[in-house]
Amino acid sequence: MELALGTAQFGLSYGVAGRGCSVPPDEVRAILQRASALGVRTLDTAAAYGDIEPRLRALADGLPLHCISKLPACPADVDSAAAAAWAQAGLARSIERLGPALTGFMFHRTDDLLERHADAMWQACQPLAQAHSIKLGVSCYDTATLTRVRERFPVTIAQLPGNALDQRLAHAEAATLTTPLELHLRSAFLQGLLLMEHTAAAHRVPAAASALARWHGWCNTQGLTPLVAALGLVKGMRAVSHCVVGVDNLAQLEEIASAWAAAPVLHAPELQCNDLAVIDPRQWPAHI
Repeated sequence: MELALGTAQFGLSYGVAGRGCSVPPDEVRAILQRASALGVRTLDTAAAYGDIEPRLRALADGLPLHCISKLPACPADVDSAAAAAWAQAGLARSIERLGPALTGFMFHRTDDLLERHADAMWQACQPLAQAHSIKLGVSCYDTATLTRVRERFPVTIAQLPGNALDQRLAHAEAATLTTPLELHLRSAFLQGLLLMEHTAAAHRVPAAASALARWHGWCNTQGLTPLVAALGLVKGMRAVSHCVVGVDNLAQLEEIASAWAAAPVLHAPELQCNDLAVIDPRQWPAHI
């Protein structure tokens, strides 16, 4: 398993513990240079991450980094032909923006590969992806949905959430994660919630208060910082090839890289939480 660098923070104000604005271009370039020097080889981006996808190629110029990008959700009220054309155009646009650095492309909205236009959209993208040696896949919110998609399409790259509280990936059916599948894990820090001080995190997501108390108590018992513990538990999740992390500044990158190197492989099934109000950020309160 290796670290990959997410780019959402470079194009958006992102995460409950974020800086409140996107990272300025000069800082992005410095972060990318240092990430490359630390051995990071993969950038995770998307057309939906503000304006970063069209800027990323220039910002990473000269660095040995490749990119995974994602197709935005298909517009509503279109027929299959229009959906297919739209999907193919989205992939072509990402290829134009990122060039040969683009090695993986995912459908960002899982339901686009489960609903009525799914076959048309996949078939429209597959020849173009093959022509450019791009792995084609999907970003999901749970392993059950990934299984449903893989029953229909030969997905070779996928992204799923996973962290100390959301351990669904660790308990997934083996068939979900079988090769050939390059599996990227996101939300290792639950959008930063696991790294926040307990009172502040519980105020931000009240439903998570008890789960966060268990989490911080477990970290204290183990003698580990939340950062090292969170990364160690990710390392314990089987079949994951890349752990995608986002940073707001260079210091965060250094801290995460150091913690990644130090983190042992950990398992703590007792921390698992199945409450979607806790582990699915889409269900968190918009404002407190």
